[in-house]
Amino acid sequence: MNKILLASSFVASILASQLVMTVAQAADTTYKVRLRDVSTGNANQASVFSSGDLDREEWVVVTVTDKKQLKVRHSTSVKNKFWGTRQWFDHPATAIRVCETDGFDKKNCQTADSDVVAMPEGKKIHEVAIDFKYSEGGNLYTRSIQLSRDLKPEAAGE
Repeated sequence: MNKILLASSFVASILASQLVMTVAQAADTTYKVRLRDVSTGNANQASVFSSGDLDREEWVVVTVTDKKQLKVRHSTSVKNKFWGTRQWFDHPATAIRVCETDGFDKKNCQTADSDVVAMPEGKKIHEVAIDFKYSEGGNLYTRSIQLSRDLKPEAAGE
């Protein structure tokens, strides 16, 4: 009986360690890039009583899964200057194109009509250009980014 318990305990520990390794390998890597800041509103923007919002930020969030797929989301953050609160609006990509780059030349592109696309075979996130389309406020927008080698991924839980 002790041998059976010992053997099953050993097998269970191997399976648990395999599961932990699989989960660790499937972990997502997320990069956040601030695109630009825009003040919106009217000519009296400096007044706390003006109706416009101040401090509008645009971000793109790129998530790489298993070094094989990437997901893109555009986010807008608007700060209400009267209350000092910030509100986030997420806009998933509606189409993505990811291409290998050589300077400004793009080749071996992968496209998808969704917010997820396959990475070019054997390429890292810093070796590709990402073009994406999203909808905000009833309008369609396109953006193109390439992550610099200096950009580090976000720490887990941020």
